[in-house]
Amino acid sequence: MRKGKPTPEGLLTASIRQLLNSVGVFHWKNHGGLGSAPGLPDICGVYKGRAIAIELKAPRGVVSPAQQQFIDRINEAGGLAFVARDIETVIEKLGLQDRFLRMG
Repeated sequence: MRKGKPTPEGLLTASIRQLLNSVGVFHWKNHGGLGSAPGLPDICGVYKGRAIAIELKAPRGVVSPAQQQFIDRINEAGGLAFVARDIETVIEKLGLQDRFLRMG
């Protein structure tokens, strides 16, 4: 069976998971399904003892009310949750800027 071209969100997921692996962030990809909480972010994990949750969206993707509520609840509970449309957002939100060589 041949797979189609990856979606923009699929490419973003792969890039962000590669980044998280490269800096040692324990994380997992949520697949939803029966019994899953509405709005559950795409990637969850733990970084420096703090729960993290990342909702991945393509550039024009829309965050649903359930997704925003889940993000808000994680942040209110002391975790770190956010929407990422690019890898730079993840680097910024996790404070990883100094872990990468910048040119120019």
